[in-house]
Amino acid sequence: MARPFLPGSPGHLLYNLALAVGLLLGAPVWIPWVLLARKRRKNLPERLGLRGFPGLPPPDGRARIWVHAVSVGETIAAEPLLRLLRERAPDALLLLSNVTITGRETAGKALAGVIDAGCYFPFDLPWLCGRFLDRIRPDVVVTVETEIWPNFLAACAARGIPSVIVNGRLSERSYRGYRRFRWFFAPVLRAFRAVAAQSREDAQRFIALGAPREVVTVAGNLKFDVRPPTEKLTGLSSLLAVEKESGVSWVVAGSTHEGEEALVVRAFLAAREKNPALKLLLAPRHPERFDVVEELLHREGVPVTRRTSLPDGARGVDAPVLLLDTMGELSGAYAEAGLAFVGGSLVQKGGHNVLEPAWHGVPTVVGPYMDNFREIANAFLSAGALLEVSGEGELSERFVRFAGDPSAFADTGLRARKLLESFRGASERNAAAVFGALERGGGAA
Repeated sequence: MARPFLPGSPGHLLYNLALAVGLLLGAPVWIPWVLLARKRRKNLPERLGLRGFPGLPPPDGRARIWVHAVSVGETIAAEPLLRLLRERAPDALLLLSNVTITGRETAGKALAGVIDAGCYFPFDLPWLCGRFLDRIRPDVVVTVETEIWPNFLAACAARGIPSVIVNGRLSERSYRGYRRFRWFFAPVLRAFRAVAAQSREDAQRFIALGAPREVVTVAGNLKFDVRPPTEKLTGLSSLLAVEKESGVSWVVAGSTHEGEEALVVRAFLAAREKNPALKLLLAPRHPERFDVVEELLHREGVPVTRRTSLPDGARGVDAPVLLLDTMGELSGAYAEAGLAFVGGSLVQKGGHNVLEPAWHGVPTVVGPYMDNFREIANAFLSAGALLEVSGEGELSERFVRFAGDPSAFADTGLRARKLLESFRGASERNAAAVFGALERGGGAA
């Protein structure tokens, strides 16, 4: 059996030696990379422990649950779990950490009133991880999906703080990468008190890499438990709803990446020739690409209106394309869509979550590259609840068919919503892993 990964163990010493050498030799690259980008400088002081933790009270006897979600996707996935933890442990202090600025912003909007405090996750340096843990003093650390930071885990184990993975996922690509260094990661994985995997396949991969079989369970995918906002229609949703009442049929292309927008726009224009009432809402995944996508549309001669240019109370969109250049409104846009396309799937980005349009019963199209959501995609495809295309030609064909007869796609959306309802329950099982570790306490297995 592999020895636990603790400070001073051979693996720990080797890891930090390699880390020190890498930081030293790579300094000419990583120092400018960090300092010259404003978005990376913004969270640097907090990740280095130079700034306090906003809203974090001093220890007061309450259980402290630290949940870590890297970015937007993990934060959205963690929402139903955090709400359940709050419901089951109303007196506990819930802290949520992120790595990305957009993840932190998403948490602030989606989890206001649920979490007590937020912070940026520390860099994986031994003295820094220890400093964070000594200041936060969590009773359990919960990692969403798969973030394996050896120094942080070693620092938790040395302090007797149980670590848990929830919604655990290991893609085939990640698994192959970790497997090459199994001799190193087997002791690291022994630092986890519980691993709640998304699927049986994920669970088997964690065990194959060295996680103790007795701590690994199949708990399901938290993203199936995420529910859409229930607030009354406001802002963008209301605007799209008004346009629908006047006969407009919306195609919503969400979370698109470089190389996809041009394909989507060409497919949309072909469909609009058949049905002039068709309009496109285009939502790039990354805010820094809003201007780039607008320039692309101008070069193609396609009239476009930016969401932020619409006045409050606007009752319509003059242009055939609406560029969504705000955060937090995509789900509301899906609610009014006749057809959705989820990006990151026509280019090799691994795809994005198809559950948001499924909540609303919207027929949804994806490309072939859904590696990051393969389990979800396969479940929906096998149930006839998702439409997959191989490239631009098939995408255009789907759009044109939709333009000619939107009602022909309705059953796909209805099947998606019914399938999503059948998958509920992952939050309960993942929460059980957290509370189990909290009750048992202790460090490495």
